[in-house]
Amino acid sequence: MKKSVQLYEAGLEEYPVRDVVAGNLAMAALIAAGTLACWFISAAFGIAYAAVSVVMVYVVMRRLVCTRCHYFGKRCGTGWGILAATWFTRGRVEEFNESAGVRLAPVVYGLMALLPLVAITVALLGGATTSKLLVLGLLLALSFYSMGPGRRRTCSVCKMRLFCKGSAAK
Repeated sequence: MKKSVQLYEAGLEEYPVRDVVAGNLAMAALIAAGTLACWFISAAFGIAYAAVSVVMVYVVMRRLVCTRCHYFGKRCGTGWGILAATWFTRGRVEEFNESAGVRLAPVVYGLMALLPLVAITVALLGGATTSKLLVLGLLLALSFYSMGPGRRRTCSVCKMRLFCKGSAAK
């Protein structure tokens, strides 16, 4: 039996450019702050965190998630549907929730926030400095926004919100 996808009719067909810019700035800031937090442990750790984060967010997750999304080839809240369409071929939207990417997303984004928080905590145990405290504050603020209000706001106008297991708008 073929699964059907119920789209949220009141959702945006394409998100405003300002939302795409804001979403990408938030992700870049999270990766930058995470890199700094890891850098306090060692430069190699910071570089590794940045490289793995960029590859996971902009390549691996785009292949595993975006190829099966309604927004593939369209401007979603981050514009990643357009990015995915430049590199990959479309999958079946009906398979979205069963994709490895939907299961992997909480792990990837959770570790992107948790790993730097652990690193900055360890660095703070070695001695608190203003820069370490500022990075900690930035990480906490970005993580809270990205996993809470920012995600709910984006999901609330998403066409996939009724179907997506990861929707924060339900």
